[in-house]
Amino acid sequence: MQRRHFISLSLLPLTFAAAQAAATYPEYRVTIVGPPNSTAADINKAGVVVGTYPVSATATHGFLNRGKGLVDLGTLGGTSSRAVAINDKGEVLGNWASRAGQARGFIYYHGRQRDIGIIPGRFSIFTDINNAGYITAYGAIVDSFEGPHGFLRAPNGSYRDIGHLPTDNPLTITTALALNNKNQITGESGPLTFPDQPLRAYIWTKGTIRDLGDLGTEPNGGTAINDRGQITGYASVPEGFRDRVAFLYSRGRLIDIDRRPATVERFSHGNGINNLGHVVGTSDHLSGFIYRGRRMESLNALIDPRPGWNIVNPQAINDAGQIAATAIRGGVQYAVRLDLIRPSLEAPPPMDADEEAALAVPAPSAEEAAAEAEAQAQEKVQPVRQ
Repeated sequence: MQRRHFISLSLLPLTFAAAQAAATYPEYRVTIVGPPNSTAADINKAGVVVGTYPVSATATHGFLNRGKGLVDLGTLGGTSSRAVAINDKGEVLGNWASRAGQARGFIYYHGRQRDIGIIPGRFSIFTDINNAGYITAYGAIVDSFEGPHGFLRAPNGSYRDIGHLPTDNPLTITTALALNNKNQITGESGPLTFPDQPLRAYIWTKGTIRDLGDLGTEPNGGTAINDRGQITGYASVPEGFRDRVAFLYSRGRLIDIDRRPATVERFSHGNGINNLGHVVGTSDHLSGFIYRGRRMESLNALIDPRPGWNIVNPQAINDAGQIAATAIRGGVQYAVRLDLIRPSLEAPPPMDADEEAALAVPAPSAEEAAAEAEAQAQEKVQPVRQ
């Protein structure tokens, strides 16, 4: 999946002089998919974008946009909701807050929002959903000093604790941030220590959790994983006090894709990855970027500069190259979708035969297609305010 780990835009000391230099021709077209102050979270193979927008000073609603307008996902009678992921079937995963203030999860599908409750006995944050309906989440026991554990939720509602990386500390932290269609999971894991936690990026496969390695120090974290088991996220580097760089984990190696010299203060973060190994994320020197096997490129240099967009936080990319991102224009942020106008000259790495087979997504049955069409017809589509 192309899940993403949210970053506060205010945390990035972004400088865009180099980023604003446009390419000879634009590669991407920018389409607004959310109202003012909205944020994008994910995109599926059909180009459906999900995200969140404010409905008041204190409340938000999740939304989806199929290209026909905004569909408000509701709150199940609670106070707020957020959409965090969408699979290729069109199932949307989100978090919502009950009137009593309890954080719970929901799935929106075929025009209906369904409460999926909480991880039993835990404060719960739901993060990703794959095509088979498996879900990642993490949470800590309420009123406990124990750190959060990561979980895999099966479609029947049962939960499996995925454990943690080996540590001598009896108290641990594990977040489950993303999974793919093989039920492989990535996130952060490490000892619960204060004031800092030396977290490590990991991959969990069939009950085994494995450290991805590091670039010399911690903390590190995996934030998105594709069906080939490639992962992106952030890794700390020892050169600076708070330097972190975006990485690509592929074929057992952790690769620094932010290739600026170690003498430069660096901050970059990989947010999403598709099955071609293309990474999108954000950095302090390029704003939103895409990495297609050779170098990080500013997305602002790949769009028409005349409308004045600043693509600050791309969150996810599908195999067609469409990107769900948060962008700023005129001082206001919007959820947007970037659509390829012309193909990149960057060639993706070749896939093995078994990897190609693993990417196949079954076509919906006639009954499923009819049900989806009926659900879309019943959805209350609102025009996107700009």
